[in-house]
Amino acid sequence: MILISGEALIDLIPDPDKDNAYDAVLGGSPYNVAIGLGRLGVATAFLSRISNDGNGEALAAGLTDNGVDIAPVVRDPRPTVLAFVMRGTAKTGSRYSFYLDGTAYDGPWPFPKTWPAETKHLHVGSFSAVERHGESVASAMKAAGGSATVSYDPNIRPFVTPDRESVGRLVERQAALAHVVKASEEDLEWLYPGRPVEQSLAQWAAMGPRFCVATLGERGALAFLGGETIAIPAPKIDVVDTVGAGDSFMSALLSAMDRDSALGAGSAAPDRAALERWLRFAAAASAITCTRKGSNPPTRAEVEAALRS
Repeated sequence: MILISGEALIDLIPDPDKDNAYDAVLGGSPYNVAIGLGRLGVATAFLSRISNDGNGEALAAGLTDNGVDIAPVVRDPRPTVLAFVMRGTAKTGSRYSFYLDGTAYDGPWPFPKTWPAETKHLHVGSFSAVERHGESVASAMKAAGGSATVSYDPNIRPFVTPDRESVGRLVERQAALAHVVKASEEDLEWLYPGRPVEQSLAQWAAMGPRFCVATLGERGALAFLGGETIAIPAPKIDVVDTVGAGDSFMSALLSAMDRDSALGAGSAAPDRAALERWLRFAAAASAITCTRKGSNPPTRAEVEAALRS
């Protein structure tokens, strides 16, 4: 079982065909990662706080419909988190503003007191890992690290966490607790203005992760493994929407690692050939998501067909 921890919310996405109109879409970066893993056939559970309102019921159903276990979810009578999405480009990605206070998100994060034996991997990320729940996330990463592998995607949201200095310290602390770290080029530019991506990846890799990956939009992805860099190009596509692209990359990366028994206690750091294979799978999944409106990750069959084409 892979356990995903993080926020679940409603994305309000501008309707390109109507002025001042929005489409309400199930979302949240960790939520999207859990859905992506479920569609790829990986046993997955989701740990979060979800409202009992109509939106919360839809979020819970979205998980269970895709085979994700929601037993670790705490249900709360307060309303669902809302995120207003401002569409970006293939290069910049989308921008988000959030309504968090007084919602189901605003309460103790429900990590188990003892690490569940059946859970071989923990993934954390997005603003729920660095905002008010940051300390409990760091503690859970440390607790899981003795019996499971851990992955981390900071997925920076500047409107939620504007203090670059304090967020940067927490991000580095959490990166040091992870086996795998993935970030977007935009995340790294916000954390370390003016610094080359390669330098940031090398710094994080030196803190302890087995490897670190940066997604570069239409330029593909760059990884740092054992002192060397690995570049993977992005498939050529007609971009419809970038919402959820990074989340699809993350879920597909974990899925590929799981298929090669590279997650869980006792697993080892990959060699270059394995990491390149995983990154190509992840890049293909991300590209498919970009051909669709909203976060709509692919199935394993769709990714494998894209890799064959």
